[in-house]
Amino acid sequence: MKVEVKIDKDVLETTVLILAKELDDDILELQRNIASIKSHAIAGFDNYRLEFISQEDIVRVYANMGNVYVVTKTKEYVTKTTLGELEELLNKTAFIRISRSDIINLKKVKGFDFAFVGTISVEMINGDVVYVSRRKLKDVKKYLGI
Repeated sequence: MKVEVKIDKDVLETTVLILAKELDDDILELQRNIASIKSHAIAGFDNYRLEFISQEDIVRVYANMGNVYVVTKTKEYVTKTTLGELEELLNKTAFIRISRSDIINLKKVKGFDFAFVGTISVEMINGDVVYVSRRKLKDVKKYLGI
C-alpha cells in the first residue's frame, strides 16, 4: 500500500481518496477506519470513489435491496453503514426516520401532502417523493407539531 499526502493551502476541506484495483475487505476496513475519524460526515461510494458527505448536503437516506443509499441534491452514494447506524450518527434536530427504509432531512423537504388517508406524502427538494409509514405517522406528526 502506498500513502501519499499533498499539502495545498487553497484547499477548503480535507479529502481522502482511495484508489484501488477492486473493492475488497481491506478497502472496506480502511473506509470504516477513516469514517470513524470524521464522524460528523458520512462516507459513501460514488462507483469506486470514496467521498465524505456533509450532513448538510444530505437530502435523504434509504435502504433498498440490501444496500443503503445516501442522496444529495446532485448525487446518490452507496454506503456500507447500516440505516440504524446512520440514524444514530445523523443530527437528531434535522433528520427523522419516516419508515423502515427512509430517513429524511427536514431542512430539505419541499412540502408535505396530507391528501392520502392514513399516510403523509413528502416531496424533497431534489424531486424525490417518499411516504411516511403508518407506524411512524404519530412520531412525524408530533415532530411537526401537528
